[in-house]
Amino acid sequence: MLPAFFSEVHNYDLAKIGIFIFFAKLTDIFSDPIMGWINDKRIVSRKILIVFGSIISGIALSKLFLLESVPYESYLFIWITVLYLGWTIFQIPYLSLGYDLERNYFSRTKLSANREFFILLGLFFSLGMPMVFKFSNEELLRYLVYVAFLTGLIGVTLLTIFIPEKKLKNKEIGLISILKNMKNNSPLIKVMTVWLINSIANVLPMILFAFFITYVLGGDDFSRQKVLFFYFLFALLGIPFWTLLSKKIQKTKTWSLSLFTSAFFFIFALFLDEGDMVAFILISCLTGFCLGADLIIPPSIQADLTDLHKEKFKEDISGVLFSMITFINKFSFAIASIFVFGILGLMDFEPNQNINNESKKFIIISYALIPILMKIFAGYFLVKIKLDDIKFKKIQKKIYG
Repeated sequence: MLPAFFSEVHNYDLAKIGIFIFFAKLTDIFSDPIMGWINDKRIVSRKILIVFGSIISGIALSKLFLLESVPYESYLFIWITVLYLGWTIFQIPYLSLGYDLERNYFSRTKLSANREFFILLGLFFSLGMPMVFKFSNEELLRYLVYVAFLTGLIGVTLLTIFIPEKKLKNKEIGLISILKNMKNNSPLIKVMTVWLINSIANVLPMILFAFFITYVLGGDDFSRQKVLFFYFLFALLGIPFWTLLSKKIQKTKTWSLSLFTSAFFFIFALFLDEGDMVAFILISCLTGFCLGADLIIPPSIQADLTDLHKEKFKEDISGVLFSMITFINKFSFAIASIFVFGILGLMDFEPNQNINNESKKFIIISYALIPILMKIFAGYFLVKIKLDDIKFKKIQKKIYG
């Protein structure tokens, strides 16, 4: 919601928003592998990094959304960069702690599913309650920041007290040798390629969501909240289904099936026009159901690939390998932002105004058609990747006993 918030509420130029997000993401991208390396070197405790990252993220959130006016032009760039940095410092140690908690092949999917279930539950309630109280989007964002402060304080406190942190002996881990070994890890490269394609396919609808609702379907703030409410509700319902299916037909097959299914349902968004909100909610329910697999399967596969790397190259670099997920997410966001907002700027798109037909077509193509094609390609490429669950189970038994 950030691009729409700064363009509609603070009258930021869309092309400028795209440029700021692009360069903020570029800065952020390079922090991921470095943060992963710091995490694996255990220069400081993972829990200290989590607390530090939480504080930085909280400050940045308040600066971005709890403000009456923007004091200077580069304000968005500075504080979104700080937010991205804080989230990197938090997320990579957080994911690494999760990797250490479970060593069983299927249990890692259950752990990932539980984590994402409660993330979606938070999104669901944070969107559901404002619908009851009829908040505007601006009020909603302020409300979400306060919710993040409260639940973040409780959650991080409980995590630091009750979640064990694995103690490792100090070991020389060279960043250059890590990157070289990762390059030689063929399954990792293939999965990360799929993740890159799928991430771009996910990011395009994400950054254009508010504009699609408003300028294609003719909706308002309440329409946006209602669509997201049903989207995350069905994502919640989908998590148990995809978790159990991954146990029956393996993780890569489950993920590829969800990509193909999501692409099929999303095709119908291409034919929507002003007033078709009910149809769009139905499409959002079906694609939201598929979102569950997108959230839980890749981190679980990455945990298995971390074991494969540990067995093959004799190095424990869970932080660096999980940083690849955040790295690709951010790189996708940077590319999609400069592409979408740059072209909309060239088309003289103005928020809160009637848009021209070319801008509307571009929003529809970028929101639906391009992601559909990319998800089909990612699903096809994923089917070709052979990740044998029996092999992984043997590797995990060899490493952990």
